[in-house]
Amino acid sequence: MKRIKDLQELVSYFSEDKTFIHDGYYRIRILDKETIELAFLVAGPCGDTLVHPQITVTLTESSALAIKLIDMYVTPPLFLTREESNKQEIDQQLDKLIEKFINIKNKNTKIF
Repeated sequence: MKRIKDLQELVSYFSEDKTFIHDGYYRIRILDKETIELAFLVAGPCGDTLVHPQITVTLTESSALAIKLIDMYVTPPLFLTREESNKQEIDQQLDKLIEKFINIKNKNTKIF
């Protein structure tokens, strides 16, 4: 339930456009009624941005479940789809990313 509450708060604060705040770009996309995508992006070598990471989350009334993780900044790039063998890693990365978003939000209450 805490994840859902945190994500609802973040969705109302961040937008689908990447916004540079302090250490990188932050973005939350609403893909459909039950799916959102959180992404922290860093500047790439060619003027582009790289997801570090990007996590797709499925929402229900009682849970927020990370279903896909992409990290293009690490070597080799990381692509995970939720399975029994990696669900703990994806969940930990989601919690870490939510915490990163909350921390930057609390430090920058007037970015928009």
